[in-house]
Amino acid sequence: MEKPSILLSVIIPVYNTQDYLERCVDGVLANRGISMEIILVDDGSTDASPSICDRYAANYPFVTVLHTPNAGPASAKNRGLDVARGSYVAMIDSDDEPAADMFVRMTAEALSNDADIVCCNYLERYEDGSTRAFGYTNKTVVLNHDEGVKHFLTKKGIYTQCWTKIYRREMLRRFGVRNVEGLKTDEDFIFNISCFVHAQRTCVIDLPLYIYSMRGTSLSKDYFNKDINAYIDNRLLRFDIVERELKTYAPRNLKHAVFSRLFYSNELLGRIALFPALYSDRRTRGVLRYMRRHILYALSVHRQVGFSIPGCLMLLLPSPVYMRYRQRKLSN
Repeated sequence: MEKPSILLSVIIPVYNTQDYLERCVDGVLANRGISMEIILVDDGSTDASPSICDRYAANYPFVTVLHTPNAGPASAKNRGLDVARGSYVAMIDSDDEPAADMFVRMTAEALSNDADIVCCNYLERYEDGSTRAFGYTNKTVVLNHDEGVKHFLTKKGIYTQCWTKIYRREMLRRFGVRNVEGLKTDEDFIFNISCFVHAQRTCVIDLPLYIYSMRGTSLSKDYFNKDINAYIDNRLLRFDIVERELKTYAPRNLKHAVFSRLFYSNELLGRIALFPALYSDRRTRGVLRYMRRHILYALSVHRQVGFSIPGCLMLLLPSPVYMRYRQRKLSN
């Protein structure tokens, strides 16, 4: 593949992250030797973030700043996509930090393998400065279309977040892949499934090239406690989109969609268990009906989707009874 004039567009939504923003942008700038642009989308910040963004734009000709009214990270990412010019696009969080060679490595693999998506691993950094890395192999693998979808849905070396990936921009443009605006949960998963069903080749670099900040004030933290109904609706929207996308573009992977739905339904029920008023809610009953319909498959993969065998069989109980069981588990 011929090297383009701008290889990578790095889109960074910014909202009130003045204490972390410089570390994030400096981490991107440390990736030397590749042609890139940085697009800072100030999402209506009320702290010093806008002036920090403007300072970078004044000092670096390849840094662009968009100041927009607050509309959430999905909207900010879309504004960045609207102006991006790179052959590949990255979308990272302004309170995190890419490794100094993250984008160098990822774009090199993208070019050498003609990949539509390149993924990496990450580590978590806590407020006391300590870090935690997940298991990684130091290996790089290249996956075809069906393998990429399978690995994403079954959590096999591919994480759900956008910030562990770069995407071929032409693929996003051709298939109209956008972030669903207005969501505060599940938006990365929805964006990614719409990418993976179209990606003909995916490259996975199993190294922790991204540093995710574990902050108590992160936007998504405990969102379900503040608006459990929106949280449930977002998760159900995700389930519907995954099924629709796979039926249309990757029907051979429908079994893996069941795996993914069981895994994340289990997580969802754990959240709902904190809200007894929702135990008989039609959405709760619908989630449990789906899991009962797939009880044999759930038993075959119970450990991978987070169940013990007795816990899996408890799904056969009436919805309110099962939810009280989940509530008791939380209190133990």
